[in-house]
Amino acid sequence: MSKLHKTIRIILIAIPILTFVWLLYKNCAFSDSLETVYRFDKNSPIISILKPEGRVLKVELDESGDYWQKMIIDPVYFDLYLPAMKFKNAEFIFAYQKPKDQIIKIGPQIFNDGWNYYLKELKCEKTENGWCIGRLNFDLSKTYIKDRKIKFMISAPNLDKSGESVKISQINLELRGKRQE
Repeated sequence: MSKLHKTIRIILIAIPILTFVWLLYKNCAFSDSLETVYRFDKNSPIISILKPEGRVLKVELDESGDYWQKMIIDPVYFDLYLPAMKFKNAEFIFAYQKPKDQIIKIGPQIFNDGWNYYLKELKCEKTENGWCIGRLNFDLSKTYIKDRKIKFMISAPNLDKSGESVKISQINLELRGKRQE
């Protein structure tokens, strides 16, 4: 019986230690890069939900198992929460669907006051399972960072006037390169 008690004691001591190590690993980047994927099926600790409500509709699930969110009025926003370590670059890969001639621009806030965003056009590089895949790179040293958070804007001009929508299914993110302090 004492062997069983020792085993249980070791397991009970190991669980909090392993949990602490896992949480430390998830919240701190120990290498020069960090990758995450936001698939809209559950919240991400690094990429926030799209907002404000009313410009984006609730997350939906289609018959092929893809979760997505529909943007009906522009602009919408999301936040990027940086881990304790600072990075130089962010590369986003978006999976999305849009009306044929709709332009989509995405970018970070570059100054604290007002509508100061550095927007880049998102272009469809390839198509996978009916979703356009587009890639954007941003230099984070030129962004406004407050409390380890960077605000991003997604703009689709005149979307509300056309009655169309933009669907976003997935946001992949790779943060790279340590910034010099």
